Parts: sequence; C-alpha cells; structure tokens
Amino acid sequence: MILLLDLLGTLGFRSRSLRALAARRAVGFAVVCLAAGFLTFVLVRNSVYAGLVTSPYVEAPPSLLETILNINLLQTLVFLVMIYVPTVIALGNAIAGDGLGLTVSRAEYTTHLSALGMLWGVLFLIAAPIQWLVPQFLVLGDFVSISVGLLWLIASVAVYTIWAIARMHYISLLASLAVFILSGFTLPIFYVLTTFLLALPIFIILPLLYIFAQRFRELISVKSSLSNFRRHLYTLTLNPRNADAHFQLGLLHFRNAHMEAARGYFEQALAIDPDEAEYHYQMGRLCEARGEWPKALEEYEATYLLNPEFGLGDIFREVGKGYLHTAQLDKAIEFLRFFLDRRGSDPQGRYWLAVALQRSGRIDEMRAQLNLILDQARSNPRFFRKENRAWIYQARMLLRSQT
Repeated sequence: MILLLDLLGTLGFRSRSLRALAARRAVGFAVVCLAAGFLTFVLVRNSVYAGLVTSPYVEAPPSLLETILNINLLQTLVFLVMIYVPTVIALGNAIAGDGLGLTVSRAEYTTHLSALGMLWGVLFLIAAPIQWLVPQFLVLGDFVSISVGLLWLIASVAVYTIWAIARMHYISLLASLAVFILSGFTLPIFYVLTTFLLALPIFIILPLLYIFAQRFRELISVKSSLSNFRRHLYTLTLNPRNADAHFQLGLLHFRNAHMEAARGYFEQALAIDPDEAEYHYQMGRLCEARGEWPKALEEYEATYLLNPEFGLGDIFREVGKGYLHTAQLDKAIEFLRFFLDRRGSDPQGRYWLAVALQRSGRIDEMRAQLNLILDQARSNPRFFRKENRAWIYQARMLLRSQT
C-alpha cells in the first residue's frame, strides 16, 4: 500500500515520494516493473496494429516468432539497466558542479535504478490503455507518423525523467534537461542492440540470468533473516521490562516508514527506560519526519540533557533545528553557532544557521554562511561532497533566491 502511494505521489511530482522509491533500492522489483510495463505496452501496441492493417502507415501483422523477436525486451532492459542509467548518473554528477566528475557509485546506481525503473514501468502501463483507446496516428509531414499513445509515452517519459534527475541529483531543471539531452548520445547503442542483434547472444543472456538469480536468492535470504529477527524481537517484547526489544522493533518500523507502529514501540521503550538518550533521539527523528516540530524539539532537548555529547555533538544541531522550526530564532542561532564552533565543516548545520539568519533579517550574514558552504564543498574530498550534496544544493538554491 505504501509503495502504491509512493508511486502515485511520484506521478504527482512529489519529491518525497520519488526519494522514497529511491531509498527502497528495490532493484529487482524495479526491473520486473519496467519489464512488465514495457511488455504490456508493446503487446497492446501490436494488437492495435493488427486491427489497423488497412492503415497506410501500418504493415501487415507479424508472425508470432517475429513478434517475439521484435519486442526487444531483453535488449531494452540491458540498454536501460547497464548503459542508460549509469550514463545519467555520471552526467548528473559532472553537471552538478560539486567536483564529483563522471563517477558512479553503487549506492547511486541502486537508488536511481530503483526509482527510475518503477517510474518508467508505471508510465508504460499508463500508455498501454491510451494506445488501445486512442489508436489514431498523428501525421507529421509527408513521411512521419506516430500514434497518440506512443507520443504520450515519449513526452511523459521525457518530462518525468528530467524532473527525477533534477530531484535525485539536487540540480536545477535546466541542468537536468542538459543531462537528459546528453544522455541521448547513448541511443546509437540501443539501435545496435535492437537492429543488428535481434536476440542477444546466449553468452550475454545466461550470465545476466545467473546474476539475477543470485541477487534474487540474496534478497530472499535477507528478507527471511529480517523476518526471523522481527519474530525474535516480538518474542522478547513479552518481557515487560525489555525496553531495547521495543526500541529495535520501533526502528525496524521507522525505517520502513510505518510511522504509527514505530511511535507505539518507541513510546513503550521510553515508558520502560526514560533515561536512554537514544530512545528520545529516535522519537525526535520520527516526530520531525511527521512535521511535529514542538514534540521533536522536546525529544531532542531531552536527548541533550541526558547526553550533551550524543552523536558526537550532533544533538546541538538537532536542538538548534528544532528551535528554528518552532520560531525561536535566537536560541536556534545560539545552538547552531555552538555546534559549528565544534564541527565547522558540517554543511547541514551551516545551512540551518543560514536559514535562521535569513528569518532574523540578517541577510548579509546568511549569504556569508551559504558562500562558506560552497567554498568548503569545492575544497573538501569527493566523498564528502557526495554525502552532503543535498545540503550543498539547498545552499546554492537559497543563495540564488536572494540575488
């Protein structure tokens, strides 16, 4: 149900839903979704063509063998999964201007493929009934014609891909458009796959099937282990004084976006052991994720009072952020400045300080903080820029909004 809501939210151009799909890193499911959508659209399209033999723009329907070969499912999946998605990531990293260059990390690959694969699969599924209900062709010039369904598919894939690249790389829509245009230079490879290789050679297909089978077994094994671990935790919660069992179950639900269940387990853990800083901190994160800032601030303050060094001092940033979102600007600036005196290279803390300064009307100080974030980004190692790209992007966007 949550996956369906994320997919619908992504179709509604909700960045949070898109990033939720990416955070799942459900590569296998994304490939299956993409394959199912592509296959559905092609079969519907072929069926419509078979019913439009009299059209001057459509040839006689192909035989079953020709249909199987002309679907090009494997070629399309190989192109998108092994060539197109890595190219988009590399170009996005290069154009982002954060010094990452043409690089592709494993984490980026799995998140991009998870989000884009599911998104493209859904767009193919939506295009199938459009193709069926509106089989007419649009004639462009003397020699070019395109069906309404295919035209909608091309346009929607382009729009959603450009938007998704912008949101996942934290770059502007214009930069994302440049990435999308440059990624088009991979299309000759797709042409080679589908034109000169009607079916991929067996020595390519078999290794791919083997890798997929291995990944599938690993996924099943991980899910089984998590299920056993969860059952074990449920057993431990039968002990009314086992606070950590309730807390660990709360974390599992929180990481899977089951907010109400997570809150219930966190509350039980806190009722058993109210002096554990970690319990208050995670409850604060949950409240922050739900936009309940007064409660989040209360939990962050409790964490700070119990352990001022919690998270290597990160708790000062969280408390300052809580004050900021509850309109206590002086306290927010105080805590964030204290945090940055100890962790001056943290772009998230400096960004929230810049926001607090902006809301206090201290625009010049805000600009100084944002420029310092960008200067540090250019001088810090690549892994640092990759981990903090979201905050670097937010700083750049806030600075541009003030010019």
